[in-house]
Amino acid sequence: MTEMPEEFIVGIEEEYLLIDPATRDLVADPSDDVLKDCEAAIHPDIGGVRPEFLRAQIEVGTAVCHSIDEARSQLSTLRRTV
Repeated sequence: MTEMPEEFIVGIEEEYLLIDPATRDLVADPSDDVLKDCEAAIHPDIGGVRPEFLRAQIEVGTAVCHSIDEARSQLSTLRRTV
């Protein structure tokens, strides 16, 4: 039987699609600056941002969190930042 860790930890990932606000179509070829700007704005203690399979898609993820409240706070910060 596998022992459960004494401490609860959780992380959350979300994926976002980049949309052209004028046409509401997916951005076919987003600038590399979009990802770089997001990476620069997100402190590593909060989480990170990564490219995804589609160029119009990015993924954010919280750092390791020790409570649901901490995860909620980090995810809120990531959403506002991106």
